[in-house]
Amino acid sequence: MPIEFEHITVPTNNLEASIAFYTALGMELIELESLHHAHFESKEHQVVFTAYYNEQRPDDEVKVYLEVDDIELLESRFRESLQSKIINTEWQGKELRLTDPDGNFVTLYQKQTTTSIPPWQKSK
Repeated sequence: MPIEFEHITVPTNNLEASIAFYTALGMELIELESLHHAHFESKEHQVVFTAYYNEQRPDDEVKVYLEVDDIELLESRFRESLQSKIINTEWQGKELRLTDPDGNFVTLYQKQTTTSIPPWQKSK
């Protein structure tokens, strides 16, 4: 039975800050239920992303990886959220590490060539 990806969910205790952060990354807000959740969509990749209201941080770290087209623009736009400057990777790509307003780790990556393949996309 094939598995189909449905959506990603991250915790937030400030929906307004999460909405500002993720829409600035280029996601489109498609649904908002105050004090509960905000749904975003990336139409190009057909992915639904949800920030759900949660007063307590989960015990485990939350990490999100997003592919972007203009990593340099996002580096300048998110200076206050940077965990590192742009890193050139061994797989001929670039990565930029941020934290969202709730401390969730967000890694942006950009392929430098059409043959750049991140390690998590390589077949074994």
